[in-house]
Amino acid sequence: MRIQLFLIACVVLLAQCTPREKAALPGPVAIIPEPAQLQTGNGYFEINAQTVIQLAADTGNVAGVAHYLSELLHGASSFEIPIKKVDTFTTGHAIHLRLIQGQPAESYSVTVSPDVINLEASDAAGLFYAVQSLRQLLPAAIETKDHQTSAWTVPAVTLHDAPRYAWRGMHLDVSRHFFSPDFIRTFIDRMALYKFNTLHWHLTDDQGWRLEIKRYPRLTQAGAWRALNNQDSVCLEKAKADPTYALPEEFFRTSEGQRQYGGFYTQEEVRDIIAYAQQRMITIVPEIDMPGHMLAAIQAVPTLTCTDESSWGKLFTTPLCPCEETTYKFIEEVLSEVAGLFPGPYLHIGADEVDEATWITSGTCAGMMKREGMKTARDLHGYFVNRARQIVEKLGKKAIGWDEVLDSNADTALTVMYWRGWVKDAPVKAVTRGHELIMSPTSHCYFDYQPDQTSLKHTYFFNPVPEGLTPGSEKRLKGVQANIWTEYIPTEDRLDFMTMPRMVALAEVAWSQQKDWDSFQERMGIHYGRLDALGVHYRLPDIPDLPQHVVFTDTAHIALTIPNGITALRYTTNGTLPDSTATLYHKAFTLDTTATLKMVSYGAHGRAGNAYTIRYEKQTYLVGVTPANTKPGLACAYYPSHRSYRSVEKFVPTDLKATVPVPSVLIPDIATATDGFGLAFTGYLNVAEKGIYTFYLSSDDGSVLKIGDRLVVNNDGEHGDREIGGQVALDKGWHPINLRYFDGGGGKSLTLLYEGPGITKQAIPATALASEKP
Repeated sequence: MRIQLFLIACVVLLAQCTPREKAALPGPVAIIPEPAQLQTGNGYFEINAQTVIQLAADTGNVAGVAHYLSELLHGASSFEIPIKKVDTFTTGHAIHLRLIQGQPAESYSVTVSPDVINLEASDAAGLFYAVQSLRQLLPAAIETKDHQTSAWTVPAVTLHDAPRYAWRGMHLDVSRHFFSPDFIRTFIDRMALYKFNTLHWHLTDDQGWRLEIKRYPRLTQAGAWRALNNQDSVCLEKAKADPTYALPEEFFRTSEGQRQYGGFYTQEEVRDIIAYAQQRMITIVPEIDMPGHMLAAIQAVPTLTCTDESSWGKLFTTPLCPCEETTYKFIEEVLSEVAGLFPGPYLHIGADEVDEATWITSGTCAGMMKREGMKTARDLHGYFVNRARQIVEKLGKKAIGWDEVLDSNADTALTVMYWRGWVKDAPVKAVTRGHELIMSPTSHCYFDYQPDQTSLKHTYFFNPVPEGLTPGSEKRLKGVQANIWTEYIPTEDRLDFMTMPRMVALAEVAWSQQKDWDSFQERMGIHYGRLDALGVHYRLPDIPDLPQHVVFTDTAHIALTIPNGITALRYTTNGTLPDSTATLYHKAFTLDTTATLKMVSYGAHGRAGNAYTIRYEKQTYLVGVTPANTKPGLACAYYPSHRSYRSVEKFVPTDLKATVPVPSVLIPDIATATDGFGLAFTGYLNVAEKGIYTFYLSSDDGSVLKIGDRLVVNNDGEHGDREIGGQVALDKGWHPINLRYFDGGGGKSLTLLYEGPGITKQAIPATALASEKP
């Protein structure tokens, strides 16, 4: 009898526990972007079949937010969440949505207790961001849409939040490579999750015209399709080893026997995408890039140029002609359709990278320049920009241009988007003139630049406030944006890899007032599971503190920390690339001879991630030298080049212009060539103690460091600003140093730091450098 009673009690207990066992239990609180104020409480709120969303009867335009929340919860649940308008809010399985007066735009608060969830905001956008924070409080399984879970639990918290910047943007180029309407909606969803509010949609360029213009059907009939170009060829070659580079078959057609790549969006598709974005509080800013980058349009309408033909110049394509009224008639007719489609306040006119050669040789332009008192082609550029801006304003929009507009007399009504990271004074010049400013510099915000193990932290510590900006002019800084140019990004998976998780880091830059790298890393580690549930093909997290070159004199000890998001790490020490059968790392090990360690990380579902190569080199200590007849500092040879160097090995002796003294490794004032140059630093480095020294060489573009006869850092080739470290075993004393650097035209960035016995990572002091006297 006692056993029977025990069994009955167990059955009753199990029956009572069933709903709780099916409930998805709350995990750690990990909200990105980090809220301004967050306090955790006790217990949790359970969302189940009895839960209802309540709106105040007089609530304004927040019904859409309520429906979004209801659909979000229903999508991964076995129940629906009804929405009710009420005169009085009730507790018990209720989620309240309400607007409150007197708060900053987009601000919100979330209060979760075991009895009720309160979402309050200043406006509908703020309520939507409250929903995104609530979404991130829920388990990652909420993203899976499996319709099985019978309850969801939300930890008790209280948070208050507001954005740092009004413009929190992501840019997407669909001209170089095309992306389907479905993926654009997916991309918008990812932006919404992390509280971005602006999608800058780059719809036209030399490689393709992607927007239907009914007045000019040939823009898409001809301009939306192309024979494969050199960028496609690079992608196809890379696709042999990495399928994320393969051009999708869905974007090919055969026309007159020729296989062509491309695609475009109909106006109806664009309206649907805009509506989808509006529901997620995202404004879409279309870009019709002009007067340069117009090859796709010019091939359809050749009379748009000063020469009535299209071609490539030295660097860029033939632009629109700024001196003929037919150009402005075309622009107004095109932009009138664009403005009619996109309800947002802004329209981007590009105005970057213009080859002005055909303007200079045009008789029509010569006549205009004489009449208008213009002296240079830059004056023509300013004239065009102002005419285009006037057309945009006539259509009821505000115009945005890339920062080249500052090189001419652009009107201050034009908003400036700063991208040329090497033009250091452009942001301050923009706000000083009175322009609104959006920061998207190459240094931190170009997500088409190949990511590495430093990229996420580099993005996270981006300071959008340009140096020299006065407090009074900071109000003109509207916000930040990342740009994704797709020359070598042909697929959704490749775009995922290039943007995530850098996009998440930038979200915190754009939204949060404070920065805490350790906290972000911890929260990001939790968010990898959410990205897995969403099916995002993100770049797996990096093994922390992983060197690229390790020098040792006896044995090397390899002890690695495996972060969240990595399920396995496999390695080889013979220089071959590891596969899924290679040795699995599970504990530290040692090396006693020179070896190349190669590793590959693996993520959810066995997805191969990042490959690493570390050169472990056993060295003897490099013996010092005794230089004679020296002076402080280094000698720097300057090679201005008209052939655009692509490697430090390609310097041409006849290009040498001068050799000048410099106190340390820096770009001297003499290096003024804008189309590329090389520098060669020579001299001696003094180290006070015998030991292993690490050198960190950062440059945009290539650089190579040698000490004595040893290669220490190889950072050669064309690339954005990146840091590479290397080590060398040095006896105390003086050692020959040789550093070569090239700028391919634009980047102009070079830094050398070091650390060693008793030296923390720092610039090499001038007292430790010397060069021979002439």
